[in-house]
Amino acid sequence: MLCALFDQVAGVMPAAFFDVMSAAASLGCVAAAAKIRILYFVSEVFKMRKYLITMRLSASRAFDGGLLYILSGYLLKSACLFILLMLWRALAQQGADLGGLSLDQLLTYTLLAAIFGEQLNVLTPATTAFWEGAIISRYMRPLPVLAQLMAETVGSWLPGLLLYSVPTLIIAASAGLNPGIAFLANAGTGFPARGLLFLISLLLAMALGFAMDFIFASLVIYVKNASYQAYQIRRAIVSLFSGALIPFTLLPWGMGRVFELLPFGSTASAPLLIFVGTGNPARLICLQIIWNLIFWAAALILFRRSEERLVSYGG
Repeated sequence: MLCALFDQVAGVMPAAFFDVMSAAASLGCVAAAAKIRILYFVSEVFKMRKYLITMRLSASRAFDGGLLYILSGYLLKSACLFILLMLWRALAQQGADLGGLSLDQLLTYTLLAAIFGEQLNVLTPATTAFWEGAIISRYMRPLPVLAQLMAETVGSWLPGLLLYSVPTLIIAASAGLNPGIAFLANAGTGFPARGLLFLISLLLAMALGFAMDFIFASLVIYVKNASYQAYQIRRAIVSLFSGALIPFTLLPWGMGRVFELLPFGSTASAPLLIFVGTGNPARLICLQIIWNLIFWAAALILFRRSEERLVSYGG
């Protein structure tokens, strides 16, 4: 009798799967508990499918301007990267101080900063959606707004990873600049642990980038028609103070040590320094965790308080 009741509850109360499953298992209704587990798993798969569809649609939107448009942007980025690499090489040949980095480490740092540029300087559609008046459409979809924005952002990264990052890695390796070999040389026998620490730091950097962007989107509503200008200024500031453009070790008067402690330094400099082997992984990751806790708490509070204003101005 109870097992039949649990079967009925499993069909009409998917939100209470865990409670119902525990009760069914404690009363010996193994079949009902197994059914509830399967139903819960299926429901989670369908939730993930929604995010995957959002990512796919976001990736396809990158080609709305045509393949030539998107490739021209990647060619411009490649030209900037080539010029910067040649600049570092020329300075090293003239005996310039590279801030404790070897030439290979500096070139690898610059290459990775370019390859993971979108991941190290996270820009979600939140600000542009407000500026274009499209933010309200996110509230009409059956997914949390912030989760939608994150899925859209990750989806927008896919074309760049396939059409810019992978080809750039291949070309750099053929030219003698191989980040994988450089990483193995720097890490030695501890490369599995160093690789894991780099991945953890990269994920924390991306998470912090999302929190920063949501905070900015929550505050930019107050500048109204100047939001696009504020967006461009914010993008430039983060690129400069995150260490993605110029490594902190090259900055004069000990400025790099100060910038390393700031939240911007945890978005780009931290994972890159761990990769090239000049950063203290424990210290850098602890800083990233602290800044993530602070910024995500602030992002959730500010975004919630700004939602009504965002919808009214962005709709």
